[in-house]
Amino acid sequence: MKKNVARWFVMIGIQNTKSLNQQIIPAIGGALSIFIVYFISYKFTDLTGASAILPSMGAATVLLFSAPKGQFPRPWPLFAGNLLSAIIGVCCYQWLGDIFIAASCAVGLSIFAMLLCRCIHPPGGATALAAVVGGDVVHQLGFYYVIIPTFINCLVIFSVAVVFHYLLDQYRARAR
Repeated sequence: MKKNVARWFVMIGIQNTKSLNQQIIPAIGGALSIFIVYFISYKFTDLTGASAILPSMGAATVLLFSAPKGQFPRPWPLFAGNLLSAIIGVCCYQWLGDIFIAASCAVGLSIFAMLLCRCIHPPGGATALAAVVGGDVVHQLGFYYVIIPTFINCLVIFSVAVVFHYLLDQYRARAR
């Protein structure tokens, strides 16, 4: 029975080849990263909620901590993908007026820009969308949305990930 269940998981694409430690450590790193970003945003800005920490940073954190050697969590896609998308999202909101058209165009143009600049970062689409549908607090930020919260969030999350992975590599090297 157990063998059949395992075979079924493999067939549908659910393979768990990582140990419990290999699953818990990235989860702790991701949680710590989000805590630090939110703490810094809360402490040094007047922003709260989705204007202090972008929901797309949750997705970026998943990529940075669970698949650090993948294509998407590299510095260029993380920063350029999110910043381009933030600029496009703000422009679409300010210039197009209609929220349905602005939201659609923001995501579509973000994908196009990220492909052109070779900085595809899936959470970037959410960054663009948040600039359009984020509400009055986000809309009042205007192009500051690109710096605070987008750039600051990316910078802090990336910095925490670099330090976290460095310390983790040092720990693993000593354990050998």
